[in-house]
Amino acid sequence: MFLGICLCIGSIRLSLGGFSNPGPGFLPFLAGGLLGILGFALIWSNYLRGLKKDEEVTKILPKDNRKKLIIPFLTLLILFVYVLLIELLGFLFSTFIFLFFLFKLTQPQKWVIPLILSIMTVILSHLVFSVWLRCQFPKGIFRF
Repeated sequence: MFLGICLCIGSIRLSLGGFSNPGPGFLPFLAGGLLGILGFALIWSNYLRGLKKDEEVTKILPKDNRKKLIIPFLTLLILFVYVLLIELLGFLFSTFIFLFFLFKLTQPQKWVIPLILSIMTVILSHLVFSVWLRCQFPKGIFRF
């Protein structure tokens, strides 16, 4: 909820514009408003449920499911490393590595499935964006 409020305040500084002529802050304002509303709904539902700290939290987070809390943090870490490496390694190679680890992290499975999905996604995105739409992506040290 706090992040949504901050987004709304920041987007107001960018100028919202109007519905017929939206400014640069229009979409961030809508996203911040939606994020704030969803955050408020989450807080309100937890308040109405009346969670008791000792009893209910252990029911919600048994020891087996606590490992699943690490996944969002690892995803953010992988995304941060991706942003740092995209200029150095280039779009194709860094995107392949990013997708491979993301597929492997979210759905633990054999190595072949994330490998094939990553290769297919990188090839398809290269064909669509680089060949068909002629977008320029960082080439990196491999120059392809």
